[in-house]
Amino acid sequence: MMHMAVPIPLEPNWTIRPFRPGDGPVVRRLIESVWREHFHDHPDSFVRDFIYSRLSDVDNADTVYADRALFLCAMAEDAIIGTGAIKRFDDRECEMVRMFVAPIYRGRGIARTIADELITFARSAGYDRIRLSSNSALTASHRLYERMGFQRTASWDPGGEAHSNYYALGIC
Repeated sequence: MMHMAVPIPLEPNWTIRPFRPGDGPVVRRLIESVWREHFHDHPDSFVRDFIYSRLSDVDNADTVYADRALFLCAMAEDAIIGTGAIKRFDDRECEMVRMFVAPIYRGRGIARTIADELITFARSAGYDRIRLSSNSALTASHRLYERMGFQRTASWDPGGEAHSNYYALGIC
């Protein structure tokens, strides 16, 4: 009789922790490198250069993510390999932002784990709804958000639908 080996799941070699003082430059480099990976040769300079002027929240994370907000970092050994955050929009709604994972760590459930922790945080912080926007080219991200129950919604940025998909998730 032949016995089949049953795969034993290995513990992930990564952990999730809150953003710490001093993480900003490393987080910025991760986000910029992931953006470059996807958009370095995009024909529209608005898309190609979009992220570089829009990282002040990372540079000032201690204050931007202080009020009913949370910034998480995925760690492998001592390296930041993924990020995600909840940022307060108003008393009832927050925004999931900065969802980035380094290419060699994708497909391991890191983004899903970060998103799950952020949703749990948003619920406990008393929000009713999470919104997010994602560049239209990031289809793997869209599949994740849709599997998690996010629904496509209208753009809240004037003209944003030209480059982005908009999602919302009710959590109350």
